[in-house]
Amino acid sequence: MRNVTRVSFTLGLVAGLAWGQAGDEHWSRQFAKPQSATKMHAGTGMSDGGGKPTIKRVRWHDGKLWLAGAWEPQVDPTDLTKRKPNDYWYLWTWSPELGYQAVCYYGKQGGQGPDGKIHDVEFLPDGRIVVAGAFTHIANPGGTVYRGVNALAIYDPKEPTADRWKPLGGPQYNGTVSGGGAIDTIAYDPQGNDLYIGHTGEGIRFSGFPKSSKVHRYDFDTQSYEPMFPGIGGTKPVIHRIKVDTSTKPSTIYIGGKFHYTAGNGQNPAVSDSTARYSTGFAAYQEGTGWRTFPADHRKKGYHEDEQVLQRAADFMHFDSVHVMDFHVEGEEIWIVGAFSEGKGSGDTLRGIAKWDAAKEVWVDPTGAGGVGREVWNVAKADNGKLYFAGAFGGRSKADAFFDGFKNGEPAHCAISFDPATGKWEQLGSGLSTIVFPEVRLCVNGNDVYFAGDFKAIGPENDQKPEFASYYLARWNETVDFLAKPPTVAETNAPHEVWGPGAATPTEPLTTGNEHWSRQFPAPPRARGKVSQMSAKTGMDFGTGTPQISAIAKLGDTVYISGSWQAAMNERWYVWSWHPEQGWTRLAWSGKQGEGEGVQSPPEGLAVIEGKIYAYGAISSHKCVGIFDPETKAWAPLEGTANGKQVTGNAAEGGVGVVNAIAYDAEHGDLYLVGNWPPGVVEADAEHPTDVAAVLRIDKAGEYHVMGHDLLPEDPGKPVKGIYSICLDTSKTPADVYVAGTFNYYGGVPTTNKRMAYNVVKFDHASQDWRPVGKGNETSLREIDRPSYPEGLPGLPTRPEVFQGFLASVFPRVRCLALDAAGNLYAGGTLAIVDDTVPVKDRKETFGIAKFDAKADRWVGCTTVGGVSRDVEQMTWLDDARTQLLLSGSFVFDNQFNLLHNAAVLDTASGSLTPLGGGLRRSSREHVIGVQARHFVDGDDVWFAGLFDHVGVNANDMLEAPIESNGIARWNATQNLDPNRGLQLGDVPTIPKPSGSSSTSAKVTLEATLEGEGEILWWERRSNGDFAQKAKGPKYSANLRVKREDSELVVYVSVELPDGSAGGKRPVRIPVK
Repeated sequence: MRNVTRVSFTLGLVAGLAWGQAGDEHWSRQFAKPQSATKMHAGTGMSDGGGKPTIKRVRWHDGKLWLAGAWEPQVDPTDLTKRKPNDYWYLWTWSPELGYQAVCYYGKQGGQGPDGKIHDVEFLPDGRIVVAGAFTHIANPGGTVYRGVNALAIYDPKEPTADRWKPLGGPQYNGTVSGGGAIDTIAYDPQGNDLYIGHTGEGIRFSGFPKSSKVHRYDFDTQSYEPMFPGIGGTKPVIHRIKVDTSTKPSTIYIGGKFHYTAGNGQNPAVSDSTARYSTGFAAYQEGTGWRTFPADHRKKGYHEDEQVLQRAADFMHFDSVHVMDFHVEGEEIWIVGAFSEGKGSGDTLRGIAKWDAAKEVWVDPTGAGGVGREVWNVAKADNGKLYFAGAFGGRSKADAFFDGFKNGEPAHCAISFDPATGKWEQLGSGLSTIVFPEVRLCVNGNDVYFAGDFKAIGPENDQKPEFASYYLARWNETVDFLAKPPTVAETNAPHEVWGPGAATPTEPLTTGNEHWSRQFPAPPRARGKVSQMSAKTGMDFGTGTPQISAIAKLGDTVYISGSWQAAMNERWYVWSWHPEQGWTRLAWSGKQGEGEGVQSPPEGLAVIEGKIYAYGAISSHKCVGIFDPETKAWAPLEGTANGKQVTGNAAEGGVGVVNAIAYDAEHGDLYLVGNWPPGVVEADAEHPTDVAAVLRIDKAGEYHVMGHDLLPEDPGKPVKGIYSICLDTSKTPADVYVAGTFNYYGGVPTTNKRMAYNVVKFDHASQDWRPVGKGNETSLREIDRPSYPEGLPGLPTRPEVFQGFLASVFPRVRCLALDAAGNLYAGGTLAIVDDTVPVKDRKETFGIAKFDAKADRWVGCTTVGGVSRDVEQMTWLDDARTQLLLSGSFVFDNQFNLLHNAAVLDTASGSLTPLGGGLRRSSREHVIGVQARHFVDGDDVWFAGLFDHVGVNANDMLEAPIESNGIARWNATQNLDPNRGLQLGDVPTIPKPSGSSSTSAKVTLEATLEGEGEILWWERRSNGDFAQKAKGPKYSANLRVKREDSELVVYVSVELPDGSAGGKRPVRIPVK
């Protein structure tokens, strides 16, 4: 049982003390000033120790008052008795039984839910919660941090994993459906199973007009965002509030905000060809019918015709335009509130409150007082039939001055009501005493009216009277005399709900299959002095410098890695190796005073050819290609002849350039180089000898051959081009050669729009030149080019500026190619096939990866989920039939926010993407800096290298043992590689919760069994995150400290094998009840 108390009022020194104005007995006055931030509870208001709470939305739901906004109370959101600055609360609750509870919060150590201000909250019938605001990240304690979130998130208390908070939609379509922008309001329609969204972003992508400006809906049935053509128009339009009227079929959606027109083609009615209508600040929408305007048909052409409907309130805070902040609709009776004045020439005077006169089709003043003196933020109807209003009217304009209440001078301090039965307007008791320039909001629950905002007392004359204190919250109920019957509340706050409101401890891991990840590459121990402790039994040392990895390859027992890595002070490695006995070895490096060996620049990649390692890139020391011989440990250049002249590397002249990819045709003995360089091998007899592509074929005799004309950039004004990938079909003679990258025109100079070949081409041996691969792209086709391309643009046109999250957002880049047995070509990289079809659910789009369908001669999607969230950087077939395609790169999700974590297998028959367990992880910032994972397939083993430090299970996981793997990893789907595989835990006892407020000592014995070899180790985790070994063997008698607010305690267990390899530290959760 939790202790409760009845709120008592201090009566002063003498009986008969006046209690303010008549009606003040209906103010509960249960929200006194807290003694400190850590002393808040159900019987106090909110603390302003770290700054006052900014409240954007207040709602009553499930016995709690829900408050959305931003607040730094300077207390720990998980334990309100402890101070903790710099943690911001964005959604929190208050209830008389449970006190204050943080729902969404974020700080320097992470948080729960969105990382920014929440503007609105909606409750779905199935128990899920949707929040909207201004945020880009979502955090789950012990789970996934989602980035690239566009201001909308959904919480599911029934989710069995730790990922209770998720984005709503996919990486390309979620929230505002555009990078940036905020969402001010959302509303759920139970009849249509749709969520309506008012936002400030660009919204859903369409070509031409109309657009769905600033508003759209999310269809839960089809899981797609759909337009509400044409949305709203005006100068910087904003929707402040959406409400759903389910009395009609389909439901009617009402919106209020800052806008001037809608309907028709969405163009400004002042434009001659516009079919839109003025509807200043308020409109309605019905699916299948479209938009209803108020008035119904106001289309006059002319300057400021929107002011005929409503005008701005020049003396209000929101003086720039009409702002409808809230409204109440009951049948044909419509009330609006906000910041506005009467329509021009209406003959009426009104401010901040208006009622719709359906007969005259005008907004009129219902107050009889000319309205109010400042913004009205909310209006709502209670069970007693009265309308209640909250706002800045009657609030302080200066410390000793006030805005008008009613415009006729009658008092109205931020809280008023209207009784339709009597037609009477009145202030609620003494009203509220505010700070300067306040915002005050409300919600109702039965006859309880809860106010939240910038006030600290009941009545502006009562600021110094503790008995009238009401710190940022107030409750009014005119059916209750709170002097005679003070409210009953709890003395303390309920414990923090660790997994979110109403959610139990997760029962399922985030991912499965992690037994297939090797545990042989943990982070090495801390360096001793300047000497790294890397060894054959550790991963790479990130202590001196984090490696930037470009490739991984394996030859024999040795793994080779390339990139740029400051592995030691004053020493940078460009190619290095790992061997299971010899450990880590530098192969190409540079040091101080000109020391070094091998290639002297970071390679772009590695290739294993005829028992040697080829390193290629922008490498001036070796003319872009260096060859390492594992037998002699020596480096050599690539050498050959061209037109009777000895050449090396890419034979470039006038610069080095870069080799981005190489391919070897073992069948015919040909080596191919592609990239971007000033040509040294030319067509001597051609009109333009240097007009040659950056593609070289070097035959088995070492003779260099150019291949076709140069591939030119799409925009001559932005001459960015390059070839980044090559793919061979060596079953053909001569071999089919495909290259891809960033380019458009083929066929020599001067070029013409009739010779386009977007980003992917194939070498035509008959003409000795390049030709486009695929056709049919309509989305990017300009009308001027349609006569040349009646079946759509050729090649793979992609405009990365219209999609989000990719590494290179200005130019497309096809980074890798793979050819299946049927002649279909797969392309990965910074690319997309986009579609402007309506409805959006029917769009055929793909991101990060695409397929050339050889039979249809078109580029299409190849996954069931619309591709991936970020660049695919490498692809390799895993089977001889070429149906299982391994992808790696920097993609954390697929295009529906399913977890992939930078590595996945594409089943080309079904289109399914399957992650490799929990993938390749970073304990922090994994979404900010791409992992850029590279791989090498060696039989059943798949080797990975990249910017990761964990595989499968990340460091923050609360159910499974994290798996360290620093920069290098091995996956084998046919083997269980987990040293903990034979570990079984016994029954875990429950620890009784202490009865008092102080912590107590608890002894508990834990047991485990082990099938197979190894030793069981028991651990506890210190406050700094380090682990301390506490015991060995099958039993552990732990002596633990337990506090009243604890719901569980955690110790850890692992297995160490005889060879020294160890399993991850598996959490053992001990319930506290």
